[in-house]
Amino acid sequence: MKITDASWGQRKGAHILWHVSRNRCFDQGSQRLRSRKVRGTVRRNHALVPHEISAFDAVSPFSVLETAIGEHKPALAEFVGRILGDGSPIVAPTYSASEIESQKRMQSLILELFDYTPEIKIAKGNYRLQLRRVCGYTLRLLGIPFGRKSVSNPDVPSFIMESDDPTIWLSFLRGVFDDEAYVSERGVEIGLAVRQGKLDSSLNNPACSRILDRVSELLFRLGIQHVRRKGQTYRVGETHAVCWFLRIPRREFRKVDGLGLILLPEKRRKLVAALRSQLTTKELNASSVGSVPRAPVV
Repeated sequence: MKITDASWGQRKGAHILWHVSRNRCFDQGSQRLRSRKVRGTVRRNHALVPHEISAFDAVSPFSVLETAIGEHKPALAEFVGRILGDGSPIVAPTYSASEIESQKRMQSLILELFDYTPEIKIAKGNYRLQLRRVCGYTLRLLGIPFGRKSVSNPDVPSFIMESDDPTIWLSFLRGVFDDEAYVSERGVEIGLAVRQGKLDSSLNNPACSRILDRVSELLFRLGIQHVRRKGQTYRVGETHAVCWFLRIPRREFRKVDGLGLILLPEKRRKLVAALRSQLTTKELNASSVGSVPRAPVV
């Protein structure tokens, strides 16, 4: 048996036969693809031409986005929040998280928005969802660029930030907090890194995380006090990355719990335990103050 390399199939013309069969399939449906040269240009430039996108997916992201913004805004907002959390906004997005509850929640969002259910797989110790291209092009239409979030530093779509409905804000924040928030007795903290330019560039005014900026704005709208700070700077090859943190103090836990900002069971248990310990501490302080003996009246 002869051992062949990874490119053996392409040299034998398998990629050509694949394109020929794909063209015939769409010819039968009265929808032809462009020439091979134009298709290569479209893929390189990621051009969002309606019939080109329909060629890669059975459903056009234009129609999906129009329907989602009109009828499924909360689900779309949470989907964006989870992609900006543990997701990878690429042509065919991936969603990796260590909690099975997050994966099941993402499955229900995909079913509501895109009318299919992706399979949950295990990869590198985490649960993983491989999404279709229609999901990636929908993110692109919302203004979220393809690539690493730390490099592209994406912004939150305008349909979330310009909305007057707190339900939309909460849906987005729940997606981000379920994926990125760390809950402890001291507070709820989110940390995100932003890749900067070359090392010889100025470090006095590094670029902030746009995601944390928008999260901070939405938290202020909801009346939740918090603080932001700059963390450490790490060297990454010829560039450097700055970590930015947002922390909600312990005194705001009651508001966080009342708004249902955190839904993941494990994180919610930590939040409820911190609330109970806080109440117990107040009761002990109140009882100790009440038991202080008074000086005798002369």
